[in-house]
Amino acid sequence: MIRAWRVAATFLLAAALIACRVGVNPAMAQTLAVTGATVIDPLADAPLSDGVVLIEDGRITAVGPVGAVDVPAGMPVIDARGKYLIPGLMDANVHLYLNLDLETLIKYEGRYHEIVLEAAQLTLKTGQTTVFDTWGPLASLARARDMINAGEAPGSRIYFAGNIIGFDGPLSRDFRGEAASHVSKAFASRTNEAWERGTGRDLMWMTPDSVRAAIREYTGTGVDFLKYGSSSHVEMYFISFSERVQRVIVEEGHRAGMTVQTHTTSVESLDMAIEAGVDIITHGDISGPVVPIPMETMRKLVERDIAVSVLPITQRRLEALQEHNPDGTLTPYMVVGRENQARMIEAGVAMLLSTDAGIKHPVLLAESSTIASDTVDQRTKLGEGHFNALAALEELGMAPMEILRSATSHIARAYELDGEIGSLQPGMIADLVILDANPLEAARNYRSIHAVIKDGQRVDLDALPVAPIISVLKPEG
Repeated sequence: MIRAWRVAATFLLAAALIACRVGVNPAMAQTLAVTGATVIDPLADAPLSDGVVLIEDGRITAVGPVGAVDVPAGMPVIDARGKYLIPGLMDANVHLYLNLDLETLIKYEGRYHEIVLEAAQLTLKTGQTTVFDTWGPLASLARARDMINAGEAPGSRIYFAGNIIGFDGPLSRDFRGEAASHVSKAFASRTNEAWERGTGRDLMWMTPDSVRAAIREYTGTGVDFLKYGSSSHVEMYFISFSERVQRVIVEEGHRAGMTVQTHTTSVESLDMAIEAGVDIITHGDISGPVVPIPMETMRKLVERDIAVSVLPITQRRLEALQEHNPDGTLTPYMVVGRENQARMIEAGVAMLLSTDAGIKHPVLLAESSTIASDTVDQRTKLGEGHFNALAALEELGMAPMEILRSATSHIARAYELDGEIGSLQPGMIADLVILDANPLEAARNYRSIHAVIKDGQRVDLDALPVAPIISVLKPEG
């Protein structure tokens, strides 16, 4: 099972030092009252006006109206009158290390975890207290996750899958294969192995029993959940695994107590994954450049309670893609995807906000030949993409409370963490965002962040990211 977040007792001193660095008083840490705000709990029947939330030992202990909940003497108080309180936001599908350019891969080899930390701090700064990394270098993600959990560094809570089972690494034909010829074979092999860890394309040659053994070994490497490719990455029309092998992967993930999700990019890869028994479909709104998802498949998603992480983009971004990048591979996929998203809303599919985002490299962005569309309501920029995705869901007609659920309680439930995060119920980990404007009135109000509280501690947003590497680079000229 995905491991519930905890602070190891042996790292309490380190946690206190970090708390000082980002502006949290260690003596007050994890004990707090937030008073006067309109409390918007995605699991509640309606918002609670003039509410009080009590936090002790990093968890919510009481929620109720002012006058009905007593604030203990001496407890630190945040006066949030006129403001709006929601659970910490989440992203169901990010890539905290997505910087696959050769310069970064070479220069920061052995330090990828520092970039992961920078990314986790950019997400925390913008209200995302928990993120789910669905493809990245296992050891680096584990190191950053464990540093954050131990209080050695600030950042969003990280859960990760490591490799997408069935995909080769960054310097392969699945991603940047053309770059491999510019580095030594040893470097390319070392880099790819940091991602693959025995779960690359070679599995597609194997029998179900051999795949089962490989997956069983992989579940013991420290990953939090599994993700496999039902379809390929570059050749998105290809099916990666047979139905019986897909079932084996799902069975082994469940045997290890993990949720299992899949990457799909076509109608049939989506349907095969459903039949295999997955828990989450990653960007399941992407069904190719022509054919939308049939209603029969939509009904299966609802009936079998399978969540779909979606990649919503605004109409403004779609129009920019069509005008400035009409021949881009993903442009027609986004057109069909937007149609699929609207139909999912109508069908009642449990939709999870996701972005596929990583840290945008400012220099590479400035040099992009498609910058005219790249910079319009960006989807894949950490710290920005989730706000644009929320606005896109609003454009598609999703109900305001359902938009909030897509970024909180639905994600927690899909990842089987709804007993820990995703709502403002007593007993939950105290992850909260205080907004200056009502998010139920307009999705743009999610940007009006007044304060972020993680594990009961107020985050010093101005201090993040602590030691930026990528996001602070400046284009020349």
